[in-house]
Formats: sequence, structure tokens, C-alpha cells
Amino acid sequence: MISAIETLHQQMNIALICPFSSGPGRGNITTVRRIAEHLPAVGCKVTTINLDCSSIIEQQTLLDQSRPDLLHAFHAYHAGPTARQASRLLGIPYMITITGSDLFDSSLCNDPATRSAIQDADAVSCFDPLVAQRLTKLFPHIGGRVAVIPQGVAALPPGIPYSKQDAVFLILLPAALRPVKGVTGAIAALAPLALELPTLRLLLVGGAIDPDYAEEVHNLAAGHPWISVIGDIPYHQMGGLYAAADIVMNASIFEGGMSNALLEAMVMGKPVLARDVLGNRSLVHHGETGWLYRTDEELRECVRNLVFNPELGAKTGDTGREFVQKHCSPQTEAKNYAAVYRRLIGQVKL
Repeated sequence: MISAIETLHQQMNIALICPFSSGPGRGNITTVRRIAEHLPAVGCKVTTINLDCSSIIEQQTLLDQSRPDLLHAFHAYHAGPTARQASRLLGIPYMITITGSDLFDSSLCNDPATRSAIQDADAVSCFDPLVAQRLTKLFPHIGGRVAVIPQGVAALPPGIPYSKQDAVFLILLPAALRPVKGVTGAIAALAPLALELPTLRLLLVGGAIDPDYAEEVHNLAAGHPWISVIGDIPYHQMGGLYAAADIVMNASIFEGGMSNALLEAMVMGKPVLARDVLGNRSLVHHGETGWLYRTDEELRECVRNLVFNPELGAKTGDTGREFVQKHCSPQTEAKNYAAVYRRLIGQVKL
């Protein structure tokens, strides 16, 4: 029988458990695809289990065929219980990456299945140390099993071209349409500014995850000619939209640590404006790599300042790009996950 020490020097078989793989774009989909792409370069053979498009029998068959050494679930509520059950059946460790609503939505975080999945996990990773602090406050007994692994990002291809008039100041808000993304609140906050600044435009990009909320957004937008809603665009086709934007906005009520949209904007040198919530503070350092706002008036004042001081946006965009290039390498992200995998696999008693 192969010893645990010998296992560490072999290729590791990792099963990534992803709750969503199709439908409107979500951060989880982007994150899992990026990690799966870079893990082979650091000694991992990857199998992705997509929970939304496979039956339990199909998932079990795939696990039997791939014979993973470790299970890695993305989202404690949507994927954690599956990883926990499979871990017990297969006798292998599992880890969970906290992605947002699994920690900040109390109805999901306090679900018994979520709590059991987190408490029994061999490791739990977060994108940001502030989110990790919240996690250990809610689950104090897992403190020694928490890892902080920042998200990675790479420059996007040109994607879909987007042209705008030179005089227009374009705010890009990429967000799947569901209440937590705060889109209706952003529209309400920006509406007075749109009356003050006739060249202001808001471009909403994102698919309808919550149909009722999406209808509300579309109805609001229909009454404001300065707003355009263009639906879901795959992230790899977003390059042209980011390039056209004067600023990229995040209005989320909570974030799990690092918004993929903010990362993508920053790596392209675009200034970013984000609601001052726990997850956004890991990327947006106010006045340095972007701007944070707490109130509607702070939001309007920041946009107003950038409209009249475009050089400020360009300078801050450059600083943001330098920050993510230094701290958010997808190669480093994969290496950090592989290090956790090796440690957990090495702890297994064979």
C-alpha cells in the first residue's frame, strides 16, 4: 500500500464540486473554471462535478471513475453537504471555499447542513482575511483549519466591442440580477445625478437569477433613458465593455471576499467604485486602488468627482492594476490551493 509520504510526491487527483455550471454568469462559475485551468500546472489532475446538471448517480459514477484524493467544494450551502457526504463514503478529506452568501446570508449560513459541512471540513478557505475573521467568529472551533487564498485574475481578451460617444461618462455595473447585488439601490442613488449630469450613462450587464428582481430592474430601467440593460455576457467576452467604461461599479449588499468583476476591471486598469462592505475592502483601498461608498450621497460625490477629474480615474486605475497584478496571480492561487491539498492528503491515515 502507498504511504501518505509517497502520495505527496505523486500527482494529486482533485474533485472540484461546483454548484452552478450553466445559466446566468456567477462568480462561482468563473472561479471554479479559472482554478481548474491552473491546477494541472501544479501537479493536480482535476475532475469537476457540476451539481446543477448531473444526477446523484452520475456524480457518484464520476467520483468512482476519477478516484479523487480530495474533494474541494465551492459554497458551503450549495456544495458543502455533497462534499461532506462523499468524503465519508470515499474516506478522503474535503475542503470548502467560502464564496459569499454561504457566510453572509443568515438563512444559508445557519442551515444545519451548512453548519455541519463547515464544522466537519478538513479545511475551509476564504478569499480575504477579514472574511476569515468573520468565519472563525461564527465557527470558533475551525480556526486552525482556515486558509486565506486570494482570488486570481488574468487580463481579458478584447471580447465584445462597445462604442460610446466621447462626451459620455459610462458606469459599468456587471451583476447577475438578484437582490444581493443591489442594482435597484444603485439606480435610485444615481438617478438624481443623471438629472444633474446629462452625459451620465449606466450599463447593466448580468443575467436574471431572480426573475422577480430582474423584472423590477427592467421596469426601473425602462423609465430612465440613461440606463441600458444588455443581459448576460460570458466573462471572457467582457473585455470590450470594461475597456469602454469610465468606472466599474459594485453595489453588492455583501461580497464573499473578492468580486470577480472588480478583479477583471482592475487588471484592465479601470477605476472601481464599490459599496463599503466586508468583502470589497480586500481589493478596494479607498482613494488608492479605487473608492468605497457607504451612502447614496457618497456614491454621487465620487462619480461627480471622477466626471470632472478624469485624470484621477486614470491614476487610480493604474494603481489598482498594479495591486492585482502583484497580489492576485492565478498561478499563485493554484499553488496555494495545491499546498493545502498536499497537507490534507498527507494527514490521511492509510
